[in-house]
Amino acid sequence: MDWKIIVVIVVGLSLFFFVRQCSRDDAPKYDKIQAQERAERAASLDQKKINEAEEARRELEEGARAARGTRPAEETATLETADFKATFTTRGGSLRSFTLKDPQYREPPRNWADGTRNEKAETYVPVNLVTTNPDVWDINNPLRFEVYEGLPGLLPEADYRVVDGATDRVVFEYDQPGFPIVITKKFEVDKKSGPYQIWLTVQVRNRGPSRHRFRAAVVQQGYQHASETSGGMFSKPPNLQQAICRYGGATFRSTIEKLETPFSGMGVSFAGVETNYFLAAMIPGDATPTTCFAYATPQQVIRTELRFGEVELEPGAAKIFKIKNYLGPKRFRVLRAAGHELTEAVDFGWLWPICQFLLALLLAFQSWFVNWGVAIILLTVVVKVVLTPLTHRSFVSAERMRQLKPQVDELNVKYKDDAQAKQKAMMDLYKQNGVNPLGGCLPTLLQMPIWIALYTTLRTSPELYRAPFFGWIRDLASPDPYFVTPIVMGGLMFVQQRITPMAGDSMQNKMMMYFMPIMFTAMMLFLPSGLTLYILVSTVLSILHQYYIHRRSPRTAMAAPRAARKG
Repeated sequence: MDWKIIVVIVVGLSLFFFVRQCSRDDAPKYDKIQAQERAERAASLDQKKINEAEEARRELEEGARAARGTRPAEETATLETADFKATFTTRGGSLRSFTLKDPQYREPPRNWADGTRNEKAETYVPVNLVTTNPDVWDINNPLRFEVYEGLPGLLPEADYRVVDGATDRVVFEYDQPGFPIVITKKFEVDKKSGPYQIWLTVQVRNRGPSRHRFRAAVVQQGYQHASETSGGMFSKPPNLQQAICRYGGATFRSTIEKLETPFSGMGVSFAGVETNYFLAAMIPGDATPTTCFAYATPQQVIRTELRFGEVELEPGAAKIFKIKNYLGPKRFRVLRAAGHELTEAVDFGWLWPICQFLLALLLAFQSWFVNWGVAIILLTVVVKVVLTPLTHRSFVSAERMRQLKPQVDELNVKYKDDAQAKQKAMMDLYKQNGVNPLGGCLPTLLQMPIWIALYTTLRTSPELYRAPFFGWIRDLASPDPYFVTPIVMGGLMFVQQRITPMAGDSMQNKMMMYFMPIMFTAMMLFLPSGLTLYILVSTVLSILHQYYIHRRSPRTAMAAPRAARKG
């Protein structure tokens, strides 16, 4: 055998066994066992290091608490504008309360003994965007500055002191005895940027002789009581707290039940917590890269952190973090003026163009007539006028069907035993007389997207939050408490069904005549009274339109179907 062939065979076999030996899929069992044992030892060592670091941190914190002694008494400072009153506390240099001054924004008072709200209270209190309990869990106060990695020994229950105060700013300082880091927090009212905005500037200064590394975050938080997590039949409750993050062109929002696994997103435009109508958002104040981190705590608190990257502080150096905060109603125009993609906090859904158009019309009408119920009525009239060219043809077709009813009755008698022949004869009759048997459904189909969009607008626009109409209707975004408007609307829909001729079997028509009003009435019992008002007025206008066509329609003879003439 040629030696060259022998060399090729040996090299080939060597490569084959080498590849098999090194293949991850075909590795010998003992190699896999050894690799697994090495991974377990490494994980054990990592966990040991983590446990040792946690133990060292706890020891340092206990030493710091002993050096501090008794916690100093709490002090507060207030910043106030025409739109809000913000009270800050030395407990964490954080936000103790943030109440809105607009009398429209009021809510049932919360009983902190059990966490529930007293919906039957005679007097409602101003909406407070700090929903945690500062008297019991001050560590859950919003706008705390927290170090989540590095600087061991820094107390989490930091007690700041007020070092400066004015009508437009308040400055806190945290100087822990024996600790090399000093933290200063300055809150300032930002009137130039628009309402409901506060700047937070945090300075971390290294006064020690050594270099220090750490990672820090500013926290926004919201308490969620179990009684506020379940909504009505068709809607989520207005006080449902959600974490929200706008990052990399996408929006993340989640309730507390879905935050079993923490969320993290980079490239943050804003991060915070929200409800249907209100938003507490943190906005990066400079080009420093930030991460949104959201999770839930055992105290039923949603935490959203605006996390910063690692900082390395040389002796004598300082690092400044700037955060702009928007705390207020999710008024679309105000959010748009504030920028930073805050309008993404308004969840209009897939019908957002229609929602924005309806909201713009409502705002215009309300500015003229003050009352939001009147604005909804005017909106109904405008929509009705816009759709008149289409609905008019539908109602004319329905009137022609009314005039064809005697001939339809003849066909029902003639072809009572032959459904197929009866259907064909009816189609011929409708075709010869230019009648669309499905035309009566057109007005409802045209209105459906508008109904859905108006429902969404009522449930997401704080302009309509607790907006009254008159009498017993004190909140157009909530169901009619006495069910008056749904029942009246159902009765009017029944009248409309009676005067709207329909094609098909008379038994089916009778079923539809009763089914549609009953179904809509049942739905409107649980939907916003503003939407019920819209459908009620729309139904009245449709009845008047149909009556007008009926009065103007000439009583001319209609063509008979060929099949009937031959018979």
